Amino acid sequence: MKKLTVFGLILCAQMSFAQDKNTDALGRLVKAAIDYSPRIKEQQQLVSIGDYKTKIQEAALKPQVQSELSVTRIDPVAKASFAFGSTSTELSFQPNMNYNANVGANYTIADWGKQALAIERAKLETNLSKNNVEGLKQNYAYQVANLYYGIVYLQKAIEVQKEQLKLVANNEKLISDRLKQGDALDYDRVSIQVRYKNAETRLTDLQGQLDRQLIYLSSLIGADARTMVPTDADFSATWADLTVSAAFEQAQTNNVDLKNIREKDLIADKDVKIAQLSMAPTVSAVGQLGIKNGYLPRINGEVPPVDKDFKFNTVLGLKMTIPIYAGGRGAYSTEMAKLSKEMLKYSSEATNQALKRDLDAAENDYTIAKNKLDLSEKNVFQAQYALKLAESRYKNGVITNVEIEAAQTALREAQLTQLQYQYMMTQAKLEVSRLSGLKFW
Repeated sequence: MKKLTVFGLILCAQMSFAQDKNTDALGRLVKAAIDYSPRIKEQQQLVSIGDYKTKIQEAALKPQVQSELSVTRIDPVAKASFAFGSTSTELSFQPNMNYNANVGANYTIADWGKQALAIERAKLETNLSKNNVEGLKQNYAYQVANLYYGIVYLQKAIEVQKEQLKLVANNEKLISDRLKQGDALDYDRVSIQVRYKNAETRLTDLQGQLDRQLIYLSSLIGADARTMVPTDADFSATWADLTVSAAFEQAQTNNVDLKNIREKDLIADKDVKIAQLSMAPTVSAVGQLGIKNGYLPRINGEVPPVDKDFKFNTVLGLKMTIPIYAGGRGAYSTEMAKLSKEMLKYSSEATNQALKRDLDAAENDYTIAKNKLDLSEKNVFQAQYALKLAESRYKNGVITNVEIEAAQTALREAQLTQLQYQYMMTQAKLEVSRLSGLKFW
């Protein structure tokens, strides 16, 4: 019992170590892909642009100050002539050359919430861009995870094929020995050589598939992925064991597509309110401080001294702008915004429908793969036992080369099938985690 207990503890420790190793390697790959991705960097720039759009909208709530410098020549100007006996006087009410310099300010006092809604809308658009960044990160993370476990599958399949090559090579040696003793035919030797070449070809195919996966993964992380995937990695990483109902419930909060629809719905709310206020009046305060000439009339064409001709002036006032008619634009904009919001409701329903379908399909794939894996484990055990018996009987000359080849092929196929089901289970769990919005990195 003590030995069994110690063995159990060692086995648990090994499994835990394997899980940690997979988690660490996968986490590093995901981080590398996210840090390298130009698409994510591009989307992050949109977040920064959104922040500035919000600041631009907020700036409209502050006073708008501008300066003005102008020179205007007017011809002709209004004049009046007065006669006093033999003397006549000409009076110009405005000079030909008019100079003006001022600093003016305009401040919106009330717009019935139009600008505040525009600011909220800009912030919501920025949140949508942030959600898109997180969505891209999630897409890259699960792409890397799928590639990672595809590489794990191919690495293990290659190991199985290498074992097959060893078995074929051992058979070839036995046949060569028996051929020397006259117990085998030259046909047997040629047949085993053909099998060895076929096994080498399958190994080359698997290695080519592995190389393609590594090339794709390397392109995502911007570095050579060969050194970052452990050669002894396996499928032992722990994923959330969620039922369809639990995953669907979690997806309502974490699924990227649903989060984006919720953000778009909030934006549509603001669009409706902004459109409804398009015909609302705006009250503004205006002020101006400046200097200009022309306050003194020109008598007989004489120009007054500069200190008397140029005067400081001020303007203070309130301005109300009231839209009266815009061809029904406000009503049309309101209806269009309402239709957009209604469309988002149907989009949410369609997304949830697809989400439920995909979760059911992933759970079904997992269940089928798990049931088949249980059967394949028994098949592997039986195939190993059958090969052991066949090898013993072949050495004793009881069975032919064809029979031992069949036993070896059956073992290889059983082992590859077992790997395929393990890979399918991992893919199904990855899909459930992705759909539910699980962040594993």
